Amino acid sequence: MDLLTQISKRIAKLNSGEKWTISAQDLLLSRTDFQSISVYLSRKAAEKGDFSVSTPESLTPWYGNTSFTIIKH
Repeated sequence: MDLLTQISKRIAKLNSGEKWTISAQDLLLSRTDFQSISVYLSRKAAEKGDFSVSTPESLTPWYGNTSFTIIKH
């Protein structure tokens, strides 16, 4: 099973209001691969609207982060 399918299934299992923080270290991914997944999930969130993606507040640009939080609506 590929990683995007696993992540999608995990998001589907979240209850409304529940949060899940994902990091590059948890997924054993390079920063580049993690950023690609972050962009993909951000686009899916905008299309579907059943979850959102939140990145940590920091001085670095969003694409420099190595974690983000999924929030189920």
